[in-house]
Amino acid sequence: MNLPAIYEPQARPPQLLHRDDGPYREDEEAITMRLLWAMLSRRREVVVLTLALCVVLALVFTTAQPRIYAASADVVMITGAAQVAPDDAEATREGPTRPEEVETQMQLIRSREMAGQVLDATGLERDASFRGDIMDPRTLLDNILGALGVERSGRGATGAVGQGELRERAITYLTKRITVTRIGNSLNLRIGYLDLTPARSAQIANAYARLYTLDDIRERAEHSAEAARTLRGKVDELSRASNAAFAKVQAYRVAHGLISSAATGLTEQEISTYNQQVASARAQAARDAASLASAQGQLRAGGAGNVGSAASSPVVGSLIAQRTQLVAKERELSQRYFDDNPDLVTVRRQIGDVERQIEAEVNRSVQGLAAEAGASAQRLASLLASRNGTRAQLSLDNTALVELADLEKKADAAQLLYRNYLEQLNKVVAGTGTEQPAARLISAASVPSGPVTPNLALNLALGFVVGLFAGAMLAIVSEISYRGFTTMEDVERRLGIQGLGSIPAFRSVHPHAGSPLETVKEFPDGAFSEALRNVIVSVRHLSGSGSRVIAMTSAIPGEGKSTLSACLGRSLASAGERVIVVDCDVIRAQLSRMFGFQESEPGLMEALHAQGTDIACYEEPESTMRIVPITSAVAKGERLTERGRFARIVERLRAEYDVVILDCPPILPIAETREIIASADAAVLVVSWRKTTDRVVKAAMRLLSSRYLKDLGVVLNKVDMAKQVRFGGDDAASFYKQYAGYYQ
Repeated sequence: MNLPAIYEPQARPPQLLHRDDGPYREDEEAITMRLLWAMLSRRREVVVLTLALCVVLALVFTTAQPRIYAASADVVMITGAAQVAPDDAEATREGPTRPEEVETQMQLIRSREMAGQVLDATGLERDASFRGDIMDPRTLLDNILGALGVERSGRGATGAVGQGELRERAITYLTKRITVTRIGNSLNLRIGYLDLTPARSAQIANAYARLYTLDDIRERAEHSAEAARTLRGKVDELSRASNAAFAKVQAYRVAHGLISSAATGLTEQEISTYNQQVASARAQAARDAASLASAQGQLRAGGAGNVGSAASSPVVGSLIAQRTQLVAKERELSQRYFDDNPDLVTVRRQIGDVERQIEAEVNRSVQGLAAEAGASAQRLASLLASRNGTRAQLSLDNTALVELADLEKKADAAQLLYRNYLEQLNKVVAGTGTEQPAARLISAASVPSGPVTPNLALNLALGFVVGLFAGAMLAIVSEISYRGFTTMEDVERRLGIQGLGSIPAFRSVHPHAGSPLETVKEFPDGAFSEALRNVIVSVRHLSGSGSRVIAMTSAIPGEGKSTLSACLGRSLASAGERVIVVDCDVIRAQLSRMFGFQESEPGLMEALHAQGTDIACYEEPESTMRIVPITSAVAKGERLTERGRFARIVERLRAEYDVVILDCPPILPIAETREIIASADAAVLVVSWRKTTDRVVKAAMRLLSSRYLKDLGVVLNKVDMAKQVRFGGDDAASFYKQYAGYYQ
């Protein structure tokens, strides 16, 4: 048969799948970025709708949340204030320096007492809006109305709630919303407050900061005034007690003659003096007696010349020296002269005179020593007698000293206590009015321009991210669970049979006419017509024998096989082939209705009953294609293929025409379809693009024998080319965007 070159079978058919004799197993497809992107593209409506839903929910959630405004004031703790009043080092007040001390200051700011002072300073208990936030917290509806600038009436009414309970709730409300943080390791504290009203948040934060900086001064001033009042009364009382105790001590001393400030009486002083004098007199008497005894003993033993230094005097010493000179002179003269020498006699007489003088002087010295010894003894006796008399007085004074010591201790204690209280009073009075703050405000809180929560931009961003992620997950899950066919790759991978091509939905390609048949007629070189020719070429390659008889079928009705059969027939006719299309669907007869055949005209059923006559066929007005319609109803229980009648008609048509197209009924509802397919050289299973699931197609294929499956191919029909390009397949339709302009 002479066919155009484009329809001739090739030596090596393209896209033929390898088939083995074993059961078919689907290959696992690797998850790639291209595959994921294709899934998202196929389900972009799901992604967009989910994204929009999440963004709307985020917007609604943000609107329904209360708007919280944050204001903060910074204070710095002063570790050492300037000393205005004189003070000692121990009493100098130091500010907090250790971490636990700083934490104590932070707890003081967060205390309920401070919250009560803030309420008193700001007068918030009289604010209806504040009372409403305490007694009637805002609901989601209030938040939404607030976003629209509408305030619900009736909020702020305290009703039967007492003033005490209202105050306690207000204090609790403040303590829950106040925050105090330390900035780094510095002594700066940041006092923050969260509130539903921007002005009120700044007002309360500043009130906390001011009260904290002034509270210490006020408290210390009050304490100083109270301490001064207490100390003045105590000082007056102690002054009187101290004076009375001192007067008792002085009176007792006068009465008992105790003038020593160290609690020693006059008698004790006299005894001490007598003891010293007695000791001195006793020593002196002993020395005088010893000197006298020594001198007397020396005098008795050897005369005045042997008396030692104890009884000697300067006169005796001079006389002794003079005698020594005379003795020496006498010795010299006696050696030179006789005894009667006048000079020698004179010298000897002089020596005698000197010795008499020495004896007389020594006697006078001994007598003086005796007098001195007697005087010393008398003085010692007198002192001893005086001391004994004073000791008698001392025994009387000892009892008085004990009582005096007790009185002095009481007086000293009263005086010390009075002095301490007086010093403390002076310090308090001197420091009154000079108190320095323990903290200083360095940055007041300003009215916030916008809420810190909810964060509209953040929530919308989170909603966008969550929506994008959820949409992507839904798209991927729905795509994974989707069992329809999108590309030829899906067909061949999941069915194990060859994909013959894709037929686009005629409105999704350009150019196109009002219907598929008109598009083939008016645009024979367009994309739709070229897709038909591509299917024809694939069918010819499918059987390898020319495929002169082609059975067009589907798994279920509504796949568009009748329209596709007519379009293929018209396309083949326009190429100059003798083609005939046989309507084999005795129930629907969709092809016959498409061309408007009437029941009065003979058709396929008449040809089956009138064996040996010509088969009634009609030429399409728009082309040379011939059609064998079904114009009369089939009798109950009658079948087309019984007794081989249909097979004989097919053989006659095979001999007369180049291509015979059998428009068969669907496989699943009509069992006879399998027998009709047995008369064909090749079978084309039409599957609706992204509509018919693989379960349906597999069920239809399971009804066909393996012999028919060898010559069976699948055509995806009604493909939306605008969407197909997003689905990432490997067939020609997936690249339509790249060659769409080729047909224009």
